[in-house]
Amino acid sequence: MHSLDFRSVENALAGCRWGHTLFTYDSIGSTMDRARELAQKGAREGTLVIAAEQTEGRGRLNRAWISPAGSLYLSILLYPDAEKLPYLTVLAGLAVAEAIEEVTSIHTDLKWPNDVLIRGKKVAGILVESGVSKTRNYTVIGMGINVNIQTGSCLEIAGIATSLSDHIGRPVDPLALLRALIDRLEFLYSSFDQNAILKLWKSRLITLGRRVKATSGTSVFEGAAIDVNSDGALIIRRDDGTECAVVAGDVTLG
Repeated sequence: MHSLDFRSVENALAGCRWGHTLFTYDSIGSTMDRARELAQKGAREGTLVIAAEQTEGRGRLNRAWISPAGSLYLSILLYPDAEKLPYLTVLAGLAVAEAIEEVTSIHTDLKWPNDVLIRGKKVAGILVESGVSKTRNYTVIGMGINVNIQTGSCLEIAGIATSLSDHIGRPVDPLALLRALIDRLEFLYSSFDQNAILKLWKSRLITLGRRVKATSGTSVFEGAAIDVNSDGALIIRRDDGTECAVVAGDVTLG
């Protein structure tokens, strides 16, 4: 099994612009929390926190994220321009999907707003959080990918999640996946093109064209998901013909 020790990760990322400040853990509470701590101390852009297991992982809306050993969990610290900020979830989801396909040749789909799927089951998730340090605004992108876990043996996620090794029948090198992911993130971030990123993202969204139920706070919207707008909000056409834009929330596919 490939190790995520510091030296192995450092070698895997040789030549990358990001990851020169690097923290690796066999197990950690949350890579997001550690990255936020580093942001408060003024860590440089591209600082990476990587772990093979999280004991206090969390997803959107502060929900627990089941994070067993054998996967890849990472958070990256960025100081994005204001124009990029609304698109970081889009950018990260696209990078994860493309990296998985590059390393495994497995086709991936995206489910609005932040899930990466293989054959309808979740294989990865994205969490983006922003904050203010003593000197400037920062953003942390957290990504969790089920790499070499047997999802059927994890009762909490059996039936709704999958892993890369589940699909190819052998272990996947997390270091190769990490390198592909950072390469794609760096490229999409540095060559930022809002229209091109949205076009690629929309081409993978299985949410579009489906009947959906979206819950945002105390509001519930049902209808056909017909588009996403320029900020990534989901456009739903309700049964009465009116349309609404859901900026954040949970979506169930019909």
